Amino acid sequence: MEEFKKLSEVHKSDIRNSYWVLMNKDTGKQKSMTLDDVHNNVSCIELKEEVPDEIKSQFNIAKNLHVYSWFSYSFHQISEMKAYSTVEYALKDKFGDHRCGFKKLLKKAIKKGLIKDSGFRHIDTQDSNSIEYSLGLVEIMPSLRNSLSHGSNTLHNQSAITLSICCDLINQLFKSSMERSIL
Repeated sequence: MEEFKKLSEVHKSDIRNSYWVLMNKDTGKQKSMTLDDVHNNVSCIELKEEVPDEIKSQFNIAKNLHVYSWFSYSFHQISEMKAYSTVEYALKDKFGDHRCGFKKLLKKAIKKGLIKDSGFRHIDTQDSNSIEYSLGLVEIMPSLRNSLSHGSNTLHNQSAITLSICCDLINQLFKSSMERSIL
């Protein structure tokens, strides 16, 4: 059960963070995670300059929530929820359609060729037109967002992965015309 922290403990790491370690892939050496590691983990997840400032601002809230999960582990899921809602906000901004739902907007972006698998850093594809992974997001992303928004007891520390996927999706929406012609 989540507990309300005592004022004297607010600045202390959530004990659940001590269950995780970082491993050096070359040496196999492990080290305990630190607040610096948590911050560094998301500092490189950045929206492009072309992304409107209002969207960057909302995405930064999600990143800050990830960092503050060091103190309150359950902020991971709040970070994810904010990241998903920022993707929806970006889609609405891109299309100027504030009535359409998240799923329909994702489908529209893929159909218009704005979202492709090659635009996600964790997808290794030689086919620059592949949309298999992207189409899967149409079902998964709104479902995960809804689960978090409408009540869930989900608890894990993978919000940096969610932030990365959401960042890549938003960056694809706001690619410059020169970047689009290269792909």
